[in-house]
Amino acid sequence: MTGISEDSGNAEESGDSREAGDSSEAKDAKTAMIEVAEKMISERGLDDVSMRDVATAAGQRNNSAVQYHFGSRDGLILQVLRRRIISLDSARKARLATADEQGLGYDLHTLVGVLFEPIVELLRTHPEATHYARFLQRVGPVMAPGIPEADLRTATDDVVVRLIDVLSHLPRRVAFERIDLATQMFTGALAVYEDRRDARNTVVNARFEEVVAHLYDMIEAALCAGAGSRD
Repeated sequence: MTGISEDSGNAEESGDSREAGDSSEAKDAKTAMIEVAEKMISERGLDDVSMRDVATAAGQRNNSAVQYHFGSRDGLILQVLRRRIISLDSARKARLATADEQGLGYDLHTLVGVLFEPIVELLRTHPEATHYARFLQRVGPVMAPGIPEADLRTATDDVVVRLIDVLSHLPRRVAFERIDLATQMFTGALAVYEDRRDARNTVVNARFEEVVAHLYDMIEAALCAGAGSRD
């Protein structure tokens, strides 16, 4: 009689287990490097963090680990952005659907919340992401367009288009530029808040919720301002 012996079956099972373990280890290594890169770049800046730094801080003995898993430093950075941006866009999609159900899909106050509240909620509820605003401020404007999903129509795009429609007192190009600058102001101010928080600087407001409330008021006022008021 021919067939697979008990020993060979155990060997095959052992091989499957090793493959699963290897895959799990690779996933853990990639995740660790993504998390470390986000934190290190937020603290040091893009030009002061090397692939070797990231690999070492993530516990990788192979200094080429970043190259192996991501192809390059830019590949790693894009993965950091991709992880967050996809999640944030999904949250915006859900909030936009709720706004439409409530008949507020073209309300300025609501749309500003749809655009920025997912970032606020991320920082509010995930301690490991408390440096994300600094990371986004340092690399987002330059690197985010390289993400494959950036070429697709996203919920974020829909919010921006609706905001442009709402800002009918401005030429459409001016409205777009105003929204872009408002986004930079929002993330930039949160990045400064993160720096001051870590430095325990209490000279100015150090309460997260109050900082966010100020930002929402300022963003809405900036969007409602007329064009060329200082000419």
